[in-house]
Amino acid sequence: MSVPVMSPVLIKADRAGFMLIPDRDASFEAIVAFLEERMEQSRDFFANTEMVLDLRNRPMRSDEVSELCRKLYEKSRVRVVEVRLSEELSLSMAGEPKKSRLPAETIRKCRDEVPVIVKNTCRSGVRIVSTSDCVVLGDVNPGAEIIAEGDVIIFGTLRGVAHAGAAGDQGARIYALSFEPNQIRIADMVAVPPRGSKPAPGRFEVALIANGVIQVVTI
Repeated sequence: MSVPVMSPVLIKADRAGFMLIPDRDASFEAIVAFLEERMEQSRDFFANTEMVLDLRNRPMRSDEVSELCRKLYEKSRVRVVEVRLSEELSLSMAGEPKKSRLPAETIRKCRDEVPVIVKNTCRSGVRIVSTSDCVVLGDVNPGAEIIAEGDVIIFGTLRGVAHAGAAGDQGARIYALSFEPNQIRIADMVAVPPRGSKPAPGRFEVALIANGVIQVVTI
């Protein structure tokens, strides 16, 4: 009796588009080869569609995600619009894939010039890396870390670590509804704000470099 061969990638379709679910045991090379063949065979069917890449069971490095997105776009103009990393964390993506400049790490970022948008509160142990800006739609809790080559924008309270201008841009800024961080960094400068409770500002606070030091002001 023959044993059925598992596909390296399950492609599911619904009214919103397609979802790519890589098999947990498949190699990255097998995943890419399978998708290239499917896109070639069904070029017109998949052309100009949007897809969600589900990595909850089969993690990928950031360089692998970038390469996969690039190949899908080159083959059939397929756009990966979301990457699901866990039950609580997904990244919304837009624009054409481009090659990443940062070292390969567990995927916590997306492509150059496309901001990473995190639609959840970042809990302890979460590390987000972006080659451009990073937007967090929630709090950044103690033990969480946000690193961006551009600005960091937090629609909530910053209690963890935020690093803007990670590639050396001293003009980068960190925005948050409230600053209570463990540490903030802009380019190669580091600051640890004073501890203690403070009244909520009611508007965004921003950390920036002025007069050679990191300052936090209300805007």
